[in-house]
Amino acid sequence: MKSLLFKTLVLLPVATVAMTALPAWAEREVRVANNGKGTIYTVDMDSLSVYVGNQGVKQVNFKLSTVGDEYWHDATASCNPYDVKSEFYNWSWSGTRSYPAGTIAGDIARAVCP
Repeated sequence: MKSLLFKTLVLLPVATVAMTALPAWAEREVRVANNGKGTIYTVDMDSLSVYVGNQGVKQVNFKLSTVGDEYWHDATASCNPYDVKSEFYNWSWSGTRSYPAGTIAGDIARAVCP
């Protein structure tokens, strides 16, 4: 009985720590866009994954956040036309519009596209 009690007491704290989600951290977090209202968007440059989509357009999957948000959110950038989609931020794209530099989507896409 003593052995079983000891194993239970040791394993419980380990299991609790393993189930706890820790905040994201990025070694190369870069500020890429500002909406002019105080929201600054950041990209984890270590998370970039470049591929060519079905229509032959280069796209980049990456992690996006804002200053003050402790978590990273999935996003995808289109490199031509320049656009960004993110389920978390409720951004989608039509596939035909290209956002110019100086816009949030345009600045984010240009920062992550090679």
